[in-house]
Amino acid sequence: MFQIFTKCLKCHYMSRQTFTIIPLTLFAIFLSGCVPAIPSATSTAATVVAMDQERRTAGEVIDDKSIYLQLLAWSIEDPDAKSSNLSFLIYKRVALIAGQAPSSKIKSSIFQNIKRKFPSIDRIIDEVAISINNSLVGKAKDLAITAQVEASLLNQEVVNPIHVRVMTENANVYLMGDVTKREGDGAVKAASKANGVKTIVKHFNYLDARPLAEINREREREARELAEKNRALLEKEREAKRQDLLRQLKELGSPEGTPF
Repeated sequence: MFQIFTKCLKCHYMSRQTFTIIPLTLFAIFLSGCVPAIPSATSTAATVVAMDQERRTAGEVIDDKSIYLQLLAWSIEDPDAKSSNLSFLIYKRVALIAGQAPSSKIKSSIFQNIKRKFPSIDRIIDEVAISINNSLVGKAKDLAITAQVEASLLNQEVVNPIHVRVMTENANVYLMGDVTKREGDGAVKAASKANGVKTIVKHFNYLDARPLAEINREREREARELAEKNRALLEKEREAKRQDLLRQLKELGSPEGTPF
């Protein structure tokens, strides 16, 4: 796994196109008014919180990341994939593949190779069009749209952003995840606020209701937050009473430091 990841990074940074797209991406994000998050010392804590709210198991999350890295490494080496523009989004071993291929023959070869080389993928969703590849400017705009969608998901209370995976290809926004109908509609509404979106494509697994374990965790978290709030109010009330007693003692002429 480390070798695959290293290989991806090496190809990523050595590519001349990569050096071109980085400033374009930053420029597009700047225009959109969205700034990506900068890793900090809170990253580990945030990861723990995210896993606590995930609707995938830890094993499923690891499997999805592994499949994604393997597909990325393969796309750098495979001749047909290299001649195309492919983007991957993996959720519970379902691979959504979007982008462009120069011909039907090459597209067919790509999907045949993926099915043969990646048996760990349970299902493939084909969103690849037969057309010229997306331009570098187009890719930068796609990244900016994704950043806007993810920011919009953070600014609403219908769906937890952790439950929705987002990918943009040629201004088409793809959404995946395990959600209720209400949560899915909320995610689409949030995504529609992004500038430059052509279409929003939903590939959700719809749940009849929120998982009971998740509801219980949320109630426990709310109970802890309420207890903490009550504790803070009690401390504030005690301090106010202490200050009032000190004032009264001072008015009686007693030393302020009198113990009580």
